[in-house]
Formats: sequence, C-alpha cells, structure tokens
Amino acid sequence: MKFLGDNSGNDSHQAFNSAFYIGDVFHKRFQPKVHQFNYPLYMIALDLDEVDDIDKQYWWFSQTRWSPLQLNCHDYLTSASIIKSDGDGDGDGDGDGEGAITSDELSPSQKLKSTALAVASVLGANCESVNCVVMLAQMRCFGLYFSPVNFFFLQHDDEALYLLAEVSNTPWNKKHCYLVDLNKEKFTPKDFHISPFMNMDMEYRWQIEVPKKNTRIEIESWRDQRLFKAVFSAERHEISPASIRKVLLNWPMVTLGILQRIYWQALKLYVKGIPFVTYIKTSKSAPSFNASNKIIQGDKHENL
Repeated sequence: MKFLGDNSGNDSHQAFNSAFYIGDVFHKRFQPKVHQFNYPLYMIALDLDEVDDIDKQYWWFSQTRWSPLQLNCHDYLTSASIIKSDGDGDGDGDGDGEGAITSDELSPSQKLKSTALAVASVLGANCESVNCVVMLAQMRCFGLYFSPVNFFFLQHDDEALYLLAEVSNTPWNKKHCYLVDLNKEKFTPKDFHISPFMNMDMEYRWQIEVPKKNTRIEIESWRDQRLFKAVFSAERHEISPASIRKVLLNWPMVTLGILQRIYWQALKLYVKGIPFVTYIKTSKSAPSFNASNKIIQGDKHENL
C-alpha cells in the first residue's frame, strides 16, 4: 500500500500515497429555478499514517507549527481525546490487541485517525478490518481554514470500505458527519441544514470514485425528483516541489476564495427569488467522546 523510497539524508524525496487532487467543483440546482456554477479547486489526500513523514520532509507542511499549508487536527471532527479501545472495533482499526494507547502518545494525525474511526463506529461502521484512513480535505492555508466538506476514506489496505463525510455550514460554523457504506446502496437522508435556499426533506445519493489516479465524488439531492447536484472531479498530482508551487500560485488564499464564492452564489440565488428556508440547528452533528470512545453528546434539534 505504501510507496516509500529511501530517506537516507540525500536530496531525494520519498514517494507517498498522499497527493494533491486538482480539478473542479460543479454545482447545479434543477428546481425551482436552474442555477449552476463551476470553479477550479484542489484538495489534498492525506494517508494519516504518512503525515508524520510528510511533516518531517517538507518545510511548507506541518501539523504542529505554522506553515503555508497546515494540518491542524483540531479543525476536523472533534477535539476530544481518543484512546485505542481494547479490540472492540471502535479504536484505531489495527486490531493488534496491544492494549490501550493514551492520546498523549499519539501524534496529532494518529489522534485524528482514531477519532475518524470512533465517529464512524458510532454511526454504524464495522471498523475491525480498517487499517488505513485517507482524508481528502482542505487544510489551513496561511493560517486560514474553512472547508464545506472533508472526506475520510476508511480502508482495508487498498480497498475503501466506508466514506465518512464531514460537512460544515457557514455562517453558523456547525458540522455534521454522514457515513456511506461503499459496498451498499449509497443513499442517506439529509439531516443537516447547509443552504438557506434548500429544504431538509430530501435524501442524498452518492456516486464515489475513490482517490487513485483520479477521483470523482458526486452528491445528488432527491425528493421525488432530482433537485441538486454537486461534483468534485480531480486528477492526482504527486506531492512534489512542482505541485506545491502550482497549488500555492493558483490558490494562495483558497479559504477566502471558497467563502467568497459561497456568498456570491447565495446572493445570486436571492436575486433569482429562490425561497429562503429557516435555519434548523442540530447538535447531533459532531459526536464527542470520552477516553473510552463512548459518545457523550446527545441529539437535539432547534428551529431558529
């Protein structure tokens, strides 16, 4: 699964499964009025078992200090401390039975891996055979962070078993996780308010091409008919000096660009007369855990 080269003090760089995915994001509304847009965008795919090595190798990347691209693991899922469980499938998925590992002994990326597995387990995943978590996400870019959606692929070796999709909204800055079993029909009910121009009573239909040479993640919203479609389609670019130059030159402030486009498109929908939907706040979006991977946050909904 890993493609690691020699790192013996020379100028050569080891190769990684982790990579940039550079492509486009496309949105189209079909009802009540047609509205669509397309923008270039990149995301980074990080094998969370490789992050410590990437951190050591590249000056522009870090998980513990400021850098042009920073993986601040507190930006994702939950900041609760997670420890490895005792073989019940809710821990880090390695199933090696070596006993508990306290969160202080894990690097930030390994804590994030444990958190992803714990959240997926709470949502119904069987993580006993999962030994790899690859996240396709945005990171902090020059200190700024917002990501509409991050994808965590839970894998056994090279086979993706589940997708954990963490969705965020703005300006409320709330999060919700959807679990998609990649070996079953990929339908999930919508239970998190994202756009003030779209109702809640619909379902998501997922079409997922796991990141390899290319990736394509398509989400459609349905209620009797197709209402909305969102697609991220991109091509793999190895982590290299050339790819980081391309990313930083084309998207020097990717976070601000994402937010600007969200609000610009919202203004266009308002001008078109798309009905405004009252925001529904939910606190079931981001489960919190105690040190035994037990969920400690309940569910509640509140109309605002």
